[in-house]
Amino acid sequence: MSIKKVAVIGGGLMGYGISQVAATAGHEVSLIDIRGDVLTKAMQKIEQSLEKLSAKKKIQESPELVLSRIHPTTSISEGVRDADCVIEAVFEDINLKRKVLGEADAHAPKHAIFATNTSGLSVTLIAEGTERREKVIGMHWMNPPQIMKLIEIIKSKYTDKETEQGVFDLCKIYKKELVLAQKDAWFFLAARARAGWSIENNLMFLRKEAEVKELDATAKYTLGLPMGEFEIFDFTGAVDIRTKGLESVAQILETFPEFEPWPPLLVAYRRLADELWRPMSEKGLSGLKTGKGFYTYPDGKYVKPDIPKELAGKVDPLQLMAPAVNVAAWCVDHGIGSIEDVNKSFRLAFGWPKGIFEFVGDFGIENILKTLSAKKEKAPDWLVDFYKPAPLLENWEISS
Repeated sequence: MSIKKVAVIGGGLMGYGISQVAATAGHEVSLIDIRGDVLTKAMQKIEQSLEKLSAKKKIQESPELVLSRIHPTTSISEGVRDADCVIEAVFEDINLKRKVLGEADAHAPKHAIFATNTSGLSVTLIAEGTERREKVIGMHWMNPPQIMKLIEIIKSKYTDKETEQGVFDLCKIYKKELVLAQKDAWFFLAARARAGWSIENNLMFLRKEAEVKELDATAKYTLGLPMGEFEIFDFTGAVDIRTKGLESVAQILETFPEFEPWPPLLVAYRRLADELWRPMSEKGLSGLKTGKGFYTYPDGKYVKPDIPKELAGKVDPLQLMAPAVNVAAWCVDHGIGSIEDVNKSFRLAFGWPKGIFEFVGDFGIENILKTLSAKKEKAPDWLVDFYKPAPLLENWEISS
């Protein structure tokens, strides 16, 4: 189908970024938010961003011309009236997302594709809030949309081929790379494949096997990652986000249990929330926004943590990488995504120097399996299955 006009619901950081990308590509855009002041600020932010890009000669048209294609409105009915594609980018609240898309459904043309920018809520349940379930799809933009090259596409159990192809074509128009989550599962593909890395970092700290700086030094200096996991936690306020996120997951699982196809992941996640993240959140140790988390930030301002390079030798990177590879492998085994798309996610969404499966050759599949076996033997009952090797790894020589 031909997409000429896009409606973006939500004027926050993601919404105005998506609007800017669409307008830069030549599309007419309705930017919708219930608050006029939010729209005013969004238009100002877009203008500033376009001026910077123009100064660097990264856009061909003038900022004024691109901006003229974006039409702010506080009315959903008016904004979606003649849209070919509606992209929802409101807060991560499944009830809110269902509500706004339900309202848009009543006023948008019957042919219009509906895309939700959710980063982890069920696309299937969001689609059920509309009368066009087969035309609803997940379109998870990485932050900030104007800069990041990757978009994650998530199929619900209703999404049809025409809708899928429509967003594929849209990604090409917007000059974005894409990965496809073929199942509507918790965390989808990119974040889910990375979850093992995050969980094992936190478990090793919780078990007092390594200190925060030692783990982050290993990530940065041994593995060449842009940031350590605890740096990221503090910068994003993850102890709050993850604790709160579990509430939404519990709600979704009540009506859509297949949202979690591999329960050991959820078990480990919940235990970390109970024993580490929630206690930190309740004490106000949320990272940058509160001035202290895993690191300290004087006056609430971001200061890059001092992580000595020599600490990288304190942690064997295989202890972190084996569980990380294992969780990513379970994603492939459960049909959530391909090896190629998982690797692309790590490079383009998270800035890793190479895809996670490309590290298997560095460490050796035998060493990865031995490490998982050793961790499994020492693990408490609730964690044993988390270290059970994925079939993909047990048959690695065949699959690779």
